[in-house]
Amino acid sequence: MKLRLMRLGAAFLAALLLLGCVTTEGTAPSRAESGTLFAPGEVIALAPDAGAAARVRAGAAEAAFDLIEEVPLAALDLRMLRFDYPETLDGEGAIALLEALDPTVSAGVNHAYRIAALDEAEGFDYADALLAWPAGGCRTVGPIGLLDTGVDPARVGGPGEAIVARSFVRGDGVPAGHGSDVASVLLNPDRVSGARIYSAAVVEGTGPEAGLASVDSLIEGLDWLAAQGVRVVNASLAGPYNKLLDRSVQQAVRGRMTLVAAVGNEGAAAPPRYPAAFDEVIAVTAVDANRRVYRKAGRGAHVDVAAPGVDIAIARGGDIRFVTGTSMAAPFVTARIATDPTLYGQPAARIRSTLARSTEDLGPPGPDPTFGAGLVRAAPDCAR
Repeated sequence: MKLRLMRLGAAFLAALLLLGCVTTEGTAPSRAESGTLFAPGEVIALAPDAGAAARVRAGAAEAAFDLIEEVPLAALDLRMLRFDYPETLDGEGAIALLEALDPTVSAGVNHAYRIAALDEAEGFDYADALLAWPAGGCRTVGPIGLLDTGVDPARVGGPGEAIVARSFVRGDGVPAGHGSDVASVLLNPDRVSGARIYSAAVVEGTGPEAGLASVDSLIEGLDWLAAQGVRVVNASLAGPYNKLLDRSVQQAVRGRMTLVAAVGNEGAAAPPRYPAAFDEVIAVTAVDANRRVYRKAGRGAHVDVAAPGVDIAIARGGDIRFVTGTSMAAPFVTARIATDPTLYGQPAARIRSTLARSTEDLGPPGPDPTFGAGLVRAAPDCAR
């Protein structure tokens, strides 16, 4: 059984966890750490103030270092000094000398950093390869619903007639960025064909509620999607338990609707987020190209399956951008259900069971609170 929080009876706002840039975390490298150098023969020092910078500058000059530039980093409250070091030293020796001049200074060689994507199409295709998605894609069985921001057809790149939109926000502004990213996954012609998306915009774009979806908007959106005959709905948003949303979801499910929801990006210690934590909803977590869980993904017994959600390539015009989050993993599972005639419009329990039989187990043997049943795989006989 899935986790359930105490049903309090008060109405809440469901906070949309929009995607953003992912910051890089890591431990401090050793002085002898290998790597490609951007400029061999250079070393960089970071000083906390002008006095430390002056001491390093003077000592480096005595040791035959050539100062290339000194740059004040006001926002970081640092000063950066870049040197050419003498040929009698290697990079490790140059670092040691500069750091010995002042204990508050950090020094390092000038490493090169590449864009964190694979070369050519391999980086763009990793998600489909990980899912074993059939070449040429699959045809959707029926329409797909979105509970999200609005969707801008121009940003998605699909045909305008493939998107039917209605707004349920209270304010005037209807943001479209996040919903467009999710729709881009669902309308990718290499992945699906014949897709028709019903976009219920439930996220406010202006005022103090910007970025939030109210429970009443979610309920109205569910009602509209059900009226359109939509049988699978992607909900890349998360928030607290609400008994009104609970009841509405149960009503939608009785009408043969399946909801697929992201588990949220609040980390392993966060409580279960809804609608993903409802028993009637398929809860999706995110993994990267190496099958590692996204570090901010929620955990818990309610997690059903995992799908690619880290550095997902989104085409926009002639550009490619990369987005990360559990909200980008959910539409891969939605696409999996929408292209399988044996799953579209079926109860969540049956879908959960069918998906579990074909997943790639990750983590400890069997279902676990990090990956659920494991990595989703495409239907062996999807609709064509």
